[in-house]
Amino acid sequence: MKQFALSALVLLSSAATQQVLAADYGALPGLRPSYPDQWQPEADDPLSFDVGVRYWYSIGKQEHSVGTFTQTMETRSHTGEAYARINDDSTNSFLEAFGGYGVAHEGTYSTNGGPSVSLPAARLGYAGLDFGWLPLGSDHFNFGMVTGYQYMNDSPDTGRANFLTGTSAVNVGGGVYNLSGGGDSKINNFEIHSAKLGLAGKMDFGNFDIFGEAAAIPYSWVTGTYGALQVEDPPPIGTTLAQGSAVAINGHAYGASGKLMVGFRPTENLSIRVGGRASYLTGQYDATWEEVAVVGSGAQRQRYISNNNPFSMLRYGALLEVTGRF
Repeated sequence: MKQFALSALVLLSSAATQQVLAADYGALPGLRPSYPDQWQPEADDPLSFDVGVRYWYSIGKQEHSVGTFTQTMETRSHTGEAYARINDDSTNSFLEAFGGYGVAHEGTYSTNGGPSVSLPAARLGYAGLDFGWLPLGSDHFNFGMVTGYQYMNDSPDTGRANFLTGTSAVNVGGGVYNLSGGGDSKINNFEIHSAKLGLAGKMDFGNFDIFGEAAAIPYSWVTGTYGALQVEDPPPIGTTLAQGSAVAINGHAYGASGKLMVGFRPTENLSIRVGGRASYLTGQYDATWEEVAVVGSGAQRQRYISNNNPFSMLRYGALLEVTGRF
């Protein structure tokens, strides 16, 4: 009898508790649902990613003048390039990284106004990072600013100047001393670090788009080696004065650059674009080198510098681009 009464009390208590919870539960906020089994981006995700390759056929021209030494260089280069870009549609901005390297070159150069000579070789390589923000405009046309940094090595091979590596003299008889030692030479190596700031705009009509930019290059740092520059005569047997190093250059420049691309999308995630780009720099650099001279019965080195030597660099050409978006 006691067990029956205890069991009945438990059942009555359980029923009462269920009624209370049922009455109060409706006042509680809804529980958060569980996470989905597979993560998926939101349908309105403003970020997109472009990855592509470019072919650039470019024509370059450089002019250098150090003292009485002048050279003009003209090159035609075939360059392969790869790039990746992040697009943010919510702010109409993008961040692009790119890099390219020349795979074939040809051209000519002339020294001190002499005849044109075929280039034996050339180097063209570059890498950079651009940021664009296009907040102005409408649904199909936007414009704003673009800024970026680019490193470029544009080095036509125009020969090698010989220089003396030793710092010693030998007695050739009668108290006459001449320079002695081995020699060496280096190729041209022109490195350019540039910053740009300008305007950019794009038109997008779905399967058809146009992108263009026009930028100033307020500052470029130009450095490297002018290996073809022969400041002093090569060190023949019997010389008492000779060039003792390759000529190092270090200076600055300014200029402008531009780009225009027209594209269409044969599929939703594939774009093909054609266009062109160009850049121009002009400035001055200091040229520094060593000379070796006989002094008494020995030899010594002396460093020389030539200031404010003018130069210019122009490169322009056609672009072909194939891009995938995801």
